[in-house]
Amino acid sequence: MNTAAAEATPDRAEPSRAALYVARDVPGPKVKKAITMPEQLAAEIDARIGRGEFSAFMATAAQHWLDLMKTGEIVDEYERQHGPISEERLEQARRRWRDA
Repeated sequence: MNTAAAEATPDRAEPSRAALYVARDVPGPKVKKAITMPEQLAAEIDARIGRGEFSAFMATAAQHWLDLMKTGEIVDEYERQHGPISEERLEQARRRWRDA
């Protein structure tokens, strides 16, 4: 671990709020991957989730991003079949989202 990340990572008695969103014990085989990211970003993640949760955090973040991409694909397909979504329909969806 780099020095900045080590200094920014507190030893936590309780998990942080961010750590609560981390997927743990997801069934199925795992694969080890190496990633490269800005040092400050890694330090901020470590500071928020604590030691030993980085891989689970990154898996959760990747799944979230894939879910957003899939949602975009659904919208794209809808618009190919039915044309652009009107501002009125978008506002209706925003209201429903806020009320949920």
